[in-house]
Amino acid sequence: MSRFLLRTGALLLMTLMFINVISADEFNGTTYRLTADQMEVTQPVDANVLNLTLQEKAINMSLLDSSGKNVGLKESNIFWRGDYIYSIIFDKHVSGKLVYTLPHQGQKLTLSPEGNKEIRIILPPGYTTGDRFFGIAMPSPDNIRIDKDVTELTWLNVSGDELIDVSYYKNSAPEIVRIVFLMIAAASLILFAEYYASIKKLRSIRNESEKRLKH
Repeated sequence: MSRFLLRTGALLLMTLMFINVISADEFNGTTYRLTADQMEVTQPVDANVLNLTLQEKAINMSLLDSSGKNVGLKESNIFWRGDYIYSIIFDKHVSGKLVYTLPHQGQKLTLSPEGNKEIRIILPPGYTTGDRFFGIAMPSPDNIRIDKDVTELTWLNVSGDELIDVSYYKNSAPEIVRIVFLMIAAASLILFAEYYASIKKLRSIRNESEKRLKH
């Protein structure tokens, strides 16, 4: 009986792990993949027409169906009050993904999603977040995944009235700053030691001069 229970428990554990792996891969929200000077946006689509408001002009816009094949689209945009307003018409009703690129500079990203959405931000390789001195993600992500040197931040239900604000930095930044502080501290100690030695030498010279004057 005990062996049966152990085998059943092990099978149940493996099943749960398998389900977790599958659910982790099933992400149906919008993904922002950052690089040094731009970000690739991938957002789900289930329509034949889409209206999109962006703060920057999109580059290389394409539409993929559920099998990953390109679908024809027609897009037009107007610039109105600081935003690019897109009207996108597809050749057919599509359940798939719209992919486009936006310019992006710096080590900070602020998003204002509309409605309740799932959001994933993939930081550039070699970058991370989470140190209050260098930068954090607000609100805190529901899931953080690190694969080699790539960090993924996922929010599962972002309401339309909140901002996602992410400041990120190189993985080596904290260590570099610590080394710089240690170098500054060492230099300060050396300068203090030299200052103390100079004061001591001047006092010795003054004492010698006073002794000669007395004689």
